[in-house]
This record gives sequence, structure tokens and C-alpha cells, in this order.
Amino acid sequence: MDNKLVSDPALRNLERTIRLEFERIILSMAIICVTLEVAIFIYYYLTDNVGQPVNTYIEFRILVPFAINTVLYIITRFSNRSSTSTDITKNRVVSFAGLLMCGVISLAHSYFIPLWVFPLFAIIFCSAFHDGFIQIVQSGLSFVFILYAGILHIYDYPDERTYSILCIIIAEILAVGISILAYRLEIFNTRLLMIRERNFAGANKFEHGFETDRVTGVYSKKYLIESANEILKNTNELDPCGIAVIDVDDFKKINDEMGNDKGDDVLRALGQVLQGVIDEDTIVGRYGGDTFVIVFENGLKEENFEVLNQIRKDFSKKKFSFMKDTATISGGYAWFDVTMDLESALKEAEAALSNAKKSGKNMIMTNGESEE
Repeated sequence: MDNKLVSDPALRNLERTIRLEFERIILSMAIICVTLEVAIFIYYYLTDNVGQPVNTYIEFRILVPFAINTVLYIITRFSNRSSTSTDITKNRVVSFAGLLMCGVISLAHSYFIPLWVFPLFAIIFCSAFHDGFIQIVQSGLSFVFILYAGILHIYDYPDERTYSILCIIIAEILAVGISILAYRLEIFNTRLLMIRERNFAGANKFEHGFETDRVTGVYSKKYLIESANEILKNTNELDPCGIAVIDVDDFKKINDEMGNDKGDDVLRALGQVLQGVIDEDTIVGRYGGDTFVIVFENGLKEENFEVLNQIRKDFSKKKFSFMKDTATISGGYAWFDVTMDLESALKEAEAALSNAKKSGKNMIMTNGESEE
């Protein structure tokens, strides 16, 4: 996929949402599968129809799949919360964890032939990440899972060898067809996204100015002001709005002592953190220098504070080779449930930011109270 596409903060945040959904799915499937398999085992055991030694059944169909799915969930959760892994790495970890989960299910339940093709669903679902490498590897592994599931079926039902081989051939042909279809759809979707990016880039350049800030990757001041004013003029008791102003503590000192290039490196790192919170209800823009404005359209105070403090904590973990200490940010937050103009809203948020600076920095404040 084109690098321009993955640099879109809204698209990156969508991918982050998909990764978190994958994480929940893996956890849910691990619980559902072990519950169903225990219930099935109890039924077979009571009807004296287990079909193999009890210890083997429990180990292969219950304990091993549950253990593997649990490990996959832990790996996925760790990857999603890693501050050092790139988005591409996280996408691939989550994708392969989802495929392996589907593969484990198909192998553990090889006696149920329709489940042989279960891994193919992962190929289709993971196309949302627009990564050809993921699709190629997943297609290859799906062929292996289908073949192995068929071999297990032949082992369990030797009298049905011919039927099992026929099912393997059909399933593999289906896998080839779906893989090719997913690949072609990915090419089509990528081209559509590239066309959309070019159209938006051209429109923004000649009509509205660039939409994103060159250094930090968040929205530009012009886009921020236009969007924030639109939100604030529709603010009311049912649709409140939260405004936050943040900046880097002692940023002038960093620029003076380290140089503007190093200052840009600090801003770039903060921009990476801020891009992670952009979604349909949250706008983040560079207002000027090291000052950033965040507009929360939902206006839920507790949730907004949680986001702001997570930003503060995540940024404080960033390491810079040219600095002995870590850089920190401070912020001010204001909440409104009536129509408001942006200038007035920013004054309240900036007043809270000023209090945060006077109170020791590296904190978020509103109405004279800190939320660390």
C-alpha cells in the first residue's frame, strides 16, 4: 500500500480500531471454543461415543487449542499496546494471530468438514490492512491448514478416505479462488484509496490549503479552525464539546539549546502520539509552534481526561538521543454545552494550561484542578 495512505491519521486510527476488535474476537473465540468443546466432550462421554482415548480427546481438542488461543491473545494484546512497534508490524501480528486461531479451530474440529475453510475468513477480514505480504502468507498457511485438517479427517475416518480426499481437493480449490478474489479486491481498493488521496490533496492544495501539518502529521491550523467552529456552533446540552490546548514543556529551551531540527524531532514524536486519538469524534490540529488543539465532539469529561492523560503518559515515554531527560507536555481542558466561538473556547482552555504550567508542568488541568 502507498505510504501516503498509511500516513492518513484517520485511516491509521481505523486500523488501530480493527486491531483492537481482533483482540476482542480472539479472546471471545478462545472462551467460546473451550466452553463448546467441554460441552461436546461431556455429551460424547455420557453417550459413550468419544471415539478415541479420553486423555487424547481432552488434550488435543480442549487443552491445546485453548492454550494456543490464550497465547495468541496475549501476543496480540502486547503488540497492540507496544510503543516501539510500527503500525505495519502490529497489523501483521494481529492478522497472523487471527489466522492461527482459525487454523487451530479447523484442526481441532477436523471431523466437521465445513470448518476446514475457516482460515479463509481471516484472509478476507485482514484485507482491511491493505498489506499484500499478509495476504500472500495467509493464503499459503490456509492451504496447509486445509491439507492438515483433511489428513486428520482421513486418520479419524479411514473408511471415508476417498470422500475425504475429494473434500480436500474442493476445499483447496475454494482456497485458491478466495485468495485470488481477495488479492484482486485489494488491488481495486488500493487504487480507489489512491484516487481519493490524490483528489483530496489537490482540492486541499488549491482550495483550502493543506489538510495536515507537514511536520507532525496532525491536521493543519486552517482545517482545525474550520472544523472546530462547525462543531462549536452546534454545541448544546445534548451535544457538548470539549476543547484541550497542549504544548511541550520548556520547548523554547529545547530549540535554543538543541536547535530547531531537534525541536522538530520532538514535535514529530508528539504528532505520532496525537495521531492515535484522531477519529470521527476527535480532531487534533497544530495551532502554532508547539501548541496543539484537541476538539472532542462528544464532550464526555471523564473520557476526554482519560485520553488527554494517556497522551501525556505516552509522550513522556518517548526517548530522544539528544536529551538526557524525557520531554513532557502540559494541557488545559475546557468543556461547553452551549454554542461557543473558537476564540472564546481557546481562552478558557489556555487559562487552564497556564495554571498547569504554574503548578509544576507535566499535567492536565481544568478550572484550577489537575488530572494526573
